[in-house]
Amino acid sequence: MATHRAFFRELKRRNVLRAAVLYAGAVWALSQGVSQLSPALGLPDYATRWFLVACVIGFPFWVAWAWFYEFTPQGFRRDAEIAADAPIRYSNARKLDFAIIGVLVVAVALLASGYFVRRGAGTGGAVAVSTGMRPASAAFSPPEDTLVVLPFGNLGGDPGQQYFSDGITEELTNVLGRNVGIKVIAWDTASRFRDSKLGIAGIARALDVANVLTGKILRQGDQIRVIVELVNARTGFQMWSDHYDDSLANVFQVQDRISEDIAAALRVKFASVRSARKVDPRAHDLVLRARALIQTAQTAKPIEQARGLFDQAIAIAPDYPDAHAGLAGALLGLTEFSTLPMKDILPKARAEAHQALAEDPDNVEALLALANADASEGKLAEARAGFERALALDPSNAFAHVDLSNLLPLEPSLAQVQEAVELDPDNATAQNDLAATELDLGAYTQALAPAQALVKLAPHSPDNVLMLAEIHTLLGQPGEAVQAFDLAQPDTDLSRAMVAAERLTYRAAQDSALHRQALDAVDALRKRPDLDPGSMIDVIQLYLALREDGTALELLPATCAAQPVNCSDLSVNPLFVSLRGKPGFAALVQRYDTVSKPVPPTSAVSSSAATVSLH
Repeated sequence: MATHRAFFRELKRRNVLRAAVLYAGAVWALSQGVSQLSPALGLPDYATRWFLVACVIGFPFWVAWAWFYEFTPQGFRRDAEIAADAPIRYSNARKLDFAIIGVLVVAVALLASGYFVRRGAGTGGAVAVSTGMRPASAAFSPPEDTLVVLPFGNLGGDPGQQYFSDGITEELTNVLGRNVGIKVIAWDTASRFRDSKLGIAGIARALDVANVLTGKILRQGDQIRVIVELVNARTGFQMWSDHYDDSLANVFQVQDRISEDIAAALRVKFASVRSARKVDPRAHDLVLRARALIQTAQTAKPIEQARGLFDQAIAIAPDYPDAHAGLAGALLGLTEFSTLPMKDILPKARAEAHQALAEDPDNVEALLALANADASEGKLAEARAGFERALALDPSNAFAHVDLSNLLPLEPSLAQVQEAVELDPDNATAQNDLAATELDLGAYTQALAPAQALVKLAPHSPDNVLMLAEIHTLLGQPGEAVQAFDLAQPDTDLSRAMVAAERLTYRAAQDSALHRQALDAVDALRKRPDLDPGSMIDVIQLYLALREDGTALELLPATCAAQPVNCSDLSVNPLFVSLRGKPGFAALVQRYDTVSKPVPPTSAVSSSAATVSLH
């Protein structure tokens, strides 16, 4: 006992105890600072953890230094060289006491500031509605049933194989989305975090999700290895991990097994999809290549290339439903990006969708293609039944929410597009429809944020920047309307001509001397042979902005017939207000407007109509 007391006295004499307390206090204060500043500095989620590990490792070295050395005016000197009762020992003890008090004050201040910042953000912080992203200072309390699947790493290392790992990740995302107990962020948004430096915690906070799935994929010959890890983003702890080895022909079974294991880890009901189905690896590879082309398509060319790849896949595997469904979607996409008439495309698109459903009655992509074909032909009840069937199978499908919204009254339509934006914040179509629905509701201020997000997501589209300018005009901001066109990044001859005419039109609204020049530019657009139906609706809106109502009304019937969805809100769209009451406009509203005569729900659809939509 006497030896222990003597050792303790020696620790006090050498100021080792004070040095240890100072070290612990400094580590506590610094860890508070690192934890609070990590989101703002973009530090990975494990930064605080490894800082503490390093400090623990350094503690014994600090204590040993305090034991062997004493600080003097001449610098550090060994303890044995200084008298036991030297005044410098008492001076150092006093300095250490003040340092300990200072460090503890800083630590308590950081702890208190973190507490109040979290409380303030949780009760009154602003929310970034337009992109689904949460501000870094907001309290992080995401719903427990939310999940994002980040792009899986390509273990093969060949950049040319990135489409393969991306394609598998997208398919797995879709499979997980069918679990009704999980809300899964869409691949379109998740893929943008491929090279993010936010770390898992930062990405989860940005998307407001509680769970993050990461993984790696290796393809060797006809074999595949998938390594996956599920992380609880709120705690940073791994919830589950595993690896799966199988043949490429069994890739769908692998995806189902992963989905089943994740459902078990999250304690939700597993939605079995296609466990019994095998796929020809050559056909599957072609489908993945085609999907990669479509995801980034801004013109008809990549969609035409994807169409050819789907055809090749079908030639290899005629019973492959995803290839038929993908081809149906590509054909419909061509009507948006080219001048191909809808009436010529629809029969082929329908045939491919029906073939996919014959092989797989629950193929969501085929259901959506067929429902969109129904909507294009005015079979609105059948279309609604198809969209609702798709959502029953895949409640996390953002495109199904968007498509269904076009057939609903404004308030429920708004709820659908808000759900789509929450699931897929980087989905330009969802942001476009959210802005358009807010416009139809007269909520011009609320329409501004999604319109701004839309231009950031797709700056190449003249249609997007035109919508932003229109909203600024409705808000009484003509200067901002003209400046909106500075955000455009047109990348084709047509889009450059469109943006130039749009800018000139909105300048003419402030300077009447430019009216003739602007009208000539819009007339030139109208006569272009490469003007597609989607761009024609923009031309009509430019005529309306120039108060050329007669020309606009003359062009509207053919444009509505080519793309009925563009005319689904004629009765409430503020851009068409000058045409209300004019001869011919009421007939267009009666024929194409779904807002004024909402489509009945599935329960009101005849059994024969539902059968057409679903099989």
